[in-house]
Amino acid sequence: MAATPFSVHAIILEQAERTSGSSKADIQRFIQESESRITVLELQITSLIERRDRERTTVAALRHLIAPIHTLPIELLAEIFNLTIRDDSHIKDTFLISHICSDWRRVAHSTPRLWTGRIRVNLECRDSEKVYADGLKAWLARSAPLPVSVSLTFRHWDKGRPVSSPISEEVLRVASRWRFLKLKMSHGIVPASLVRRIAECRLDELEELDLGEIEQDIPISDPTTLSFHTAPRLRKLRMTLDSGSLQVFVPWAQLTDLTLHCHPPDIVFDILAQCINIVNASFVTSGWFEVPHGNPDILALPHLHALSLKLYGRSGRFIPFLDRLSAPALKKLSLDFGETFTDDSEWIQANFTAFQLRSPDITQLNMSYSTLTSDDLRTVFRHASCLTHLKLVGCERCFDDDCIAALRYTDGTESLVPRLHHFVFDKTYAMAFTEHILVGMIASRWRTDAQVAAHLVPDVVARWTHVELRGNYKRKFKNMVEDLQRQGLPIQLRPGGG
Repeated sequence: MAATPFSVHAIILEQAERTSGSSKADIQRFIQESESRITVLELQITSLIERRDRERTTVAALRHLIAPIHTLPIELLAEIFNLTIRDDSHIKDTFLISHICSDWRRVAHSTPRLWTGRIRVNLECRDSEKVYADGLKAWLARSAPLPVSVSLTFRHWDKGRPVSSPISEEVLRVASRWRFLKLKMSHGIVPASLVRRIAECRLDELEELDLGEIEQDIPISDPTTLSFHTAPRLRKLRMTLDSGSLQVFVPWAQLTDLTLHCHPPDIVFDILAQCINIVNASFVTSGWFEVPHGNPDILALPHLHALSLKLYGRSGRFIPFLDRLSAPALKKLSLDFGETFTDDSEWIQANFTAFQLRSPDITQLNMSYSTLTSDDLRTVFRHASCLTHLKLVGCERCFDDDCIAALRYTDGTESLVPRLHHFVFDKTYAMAFTEHILVGMIASRWRTDAQVAAHLVPDVVARWTHVELRGNYKRKFKNMVEDLQRQGLPIQLRPGGG
């Protein structure tokens, strides 16, 4: 094998020949000379490596400058950032983007909408309160001047403990920019003292407010009330108000959406009477123990689109509520009797029919744990010609064979609720119907794709778009359902539970 300049064997032979006849001192001098040359070469190598690395960095920087991402206008880059941020992880995503490089950080920090996602603020952070408050301040500053959405939490609040800290002060400082505010405290209880502080702020941008359940922690002798008349844009409100000693004033006439848990029902109706522009209303309240006497004044709510009534307590009487209401634009009605401790809801069919005549365009009806009879429910159907969606939960008492048969389509006859195409039935108790009668009714209102294409069946009743049967059913019933599925009918069996 030929020797190379770096061959150790060749170098040994070379140096042996060079030092032939030399003394040990001469050889020591040769070693020092070589080591000196090594030092010089290493210095030259280090300098060259530094020059090489600098040139490599220069190349990388130049490539970085002409990369497609850097040719984008800042506005387009900010839009890309915005599209990469997910609602469920927007805090993590925003911080990640702002830590990629200084350029991206500069763009992110100057794009307020990236910092406007809903944030949850823990008001009871004690160990690192200042650090938490400083971080919150920076986050909120970057969102300015845009509106922000905030949820305030305080898990271990108790009476007499003030809700005041650097954290709460930072949140309250931007109250004029809140678009959405939710209060979620220990066991759902919100101290009235905190609500009062919020109500005293300017709430220029507030559109949606969730106050939770307000607990009285203000001395009864304190004349201050909770007034939100400084919220000119407020449209949606959710609130639980069970304390008679509290007075909460809201610009009711502005509201379009109201969810209210309140007792007694007269207070609920009095509040509703002030909501002249309400579109969606949901109430949890008790029923009347005594039916009011005399002819009630009818409250007209021309914009009401959806109404939900959930009753609890020892009375299920709700008819007085509907007796006093006219909602000609009503599309969705939900009635839930699941938390009442009575089998008597005082359903007065004539009164309910009168309500239906005042609200003739109801398309969705949800009924839970009703005490109607089969005849009552059939009467409801007779005055619900526009009904497209029906959901029955725990209504086995009224949904019997006679009621099911009344929904069955037979050639040459008129069927009840001819526009019905979306049906959900949740069987929670023992059945009061025969399974094959239910399947027969569902099948009678179905047309296969081939029948529709050939116009073999008249469009007297709507074709199903969704049928959902919840609960435990026998194997024979499941087989019948599977037969319908093979025909293309969109029917599903699911576990029960509301």
